[in-house]
Amino acid sequence: MVKFSMPPLARDQLVLFPERLDQAIPADHSVRLLDDILGRLSWNQWEQKYNGRIGQPPIHPRVLASVILYGLLCRIRTSRSLEEALIVRVDFRWLVEGRTIDHTTISEFRRKNSDALKDIFVQIALVARDLGHLPLKSLAFDGTRIRANNRKSGTRTPEELRKAKKELAAKFVELEARTAEADSKEDEQLGAENAHQLQEELADVKQRRERVDAALAEIDRLESEGKKVPARIPITDPESRVTPNKEGGCAPNYTPHATVDVDSGFIVSEGVIAEANEDKEMFGAVEDVKESFGLEEPPAEMLADGLMSTGENLAKCEEAGIDLYSPIKGAGEDNPAIRPDPSEPVASSDLDRLPTTTTKKKDGTKTTKFSKAAFVYDAEADCYRCPAGKAMPYANKTSQVENGRKRIKYRYKADASDCAGCPLAERCFSGQAKSRQISHEQHEAERIAHAKKMGTESAKTKYSRRRHPSERPFAMIKGHFGARRFLTRGLKRVGNEWRWLCTAFNLHRLLSLIASGTDPPALKPTT
Repeated sequence: MVKFSMPPLARDQLVLFPERLDQAIPADHSVRLLDDILGRLSWNQWEQKYNGRIGQPPIHPRVLASVILYGLLCRIRTSRSLEEALIVRVDFRWLVEGRTIDHTTISEFRRKNSDALKDIFVQIALVARDLGHLPLKSLAFDGTRIRANNRKSGTRTPEELRKAKKELAAKFVELEARTAEADSKEDEQLGAENAHQLQEELADVKQRRERVDAALAEIDRLESEGKKVPARIPITDPESRVTPNKEGGCAPNYTPHATVDVDSGFIVSEGVIAEANEDKEMFGAVEDVKESFGLEEPPAEMLADGLMSTGENLAKCEEAGIDLYSPIKGAGEDNPAIRPDPSEPVASSDLDRLPTTTTKKKDGTKTTKFSKAAFVYDAEADCYRCPAGKAMPYANKTSQVENGRKRIKYRYKADASDCAGCPLAERCFSGQAKSRQISHEQHEAERIAHAKKMGTESAKTKYSRRRHPSERPFAMIKGHFGARRFLTRGLKRVGNEWRWLCTAFNLHRLLSLIASGTDPPALKPTT
């Protein structure tokens, strides 16, 4: 016969609880260390927002911030779930010293204190610096995608939005008239039921109109600022953008970015943009680190993926004395176009190894020609050299503003007489053209120098340090905190939500280092 354990106590049985709440939490529980760290920070910037002469005495901001940050560490993100945790979880009750806090108070506190939160974000990093874990010598910059609070299919084209605005306006007028007619018959049971149904329909149409108007207002804003209007605008959160997901496919997303101290793994700067062009934010993040931590000079090294090696970033980093390590096309490639004397033709045995590009025509046929990489730029002579060794002198330049950036293109064109009898002409240009032309932007010299640097083994070794520090925050925030979709809407609120997440990550990192007793890394001199 199977023997079972003793039956549990009945739920109405009197039991002896600990005499003190403090006895319910083990001495080595992480909530104690979290409370100790946050208790040592300065909350003056938060306290100045309170008026102690009116209303009831407020809950100290440290307590509310502790609830939100500890909740994120426990994968509890919503205000209602935090309110429930404060009732049923002993560790949360210990953290707030037995207080009861409603979800509205938590939600409003989280929404209204983004600027003051930046101060706590920096203070937590400074604690790590005091412990020797934050050298701020080498940074890594990266971005990711997190889903917006918007249905994947809930997007419309500008034309569809304008059409929907007219249709909803007409529907609203019709429903208002029918509602008024039904209200006049409210003494009859059928009329009253009809009026209630019409009022629900009217409220739905009104809500849909407000969303369409908000989306159209976003289009007007973009047009007034001279920015490109997206092909499709999300309806629920029009400030988000339809961009590729990291997991595949496209959806309304935001693009959070983080700058990480490579040696310690702490986030030292954060932000959110709507578009998928985080490369424009990299240098601003460096300036933010310099200002936040009171540095006289920016950190000496920056590690970033290939999207960040734009000409603009290369030029800014060179001017600021920052050594950027970021992959770029052409670095380390075995390109026979790169030869000791570009005025000499490429060896006939190497012609088939020259870089090419394939273009598909409207009729479905494809043509393969030498790509730009098959031509070598001579900075001293300010000309390109073709695979045949002929000079392609400067011809003209054009400029245009694209997505808020001024782009200057310099064009270099071969002489038609040099191309007329060239045996490589068919592999160089086609159609009605009589010669080949090459163009580059204003930062071509920086690109060439950067490609040469990234082709060295030392540069590859330094860049290899980037992966884990820069990817860890996104993996932790998405996987451990469960933040694969933002809870809020609008760029400002989403940015605030991301700041809370980054602050929680730094707190988690600091707790781990202190609890494990890890010694600060031994820094090697930069070579």
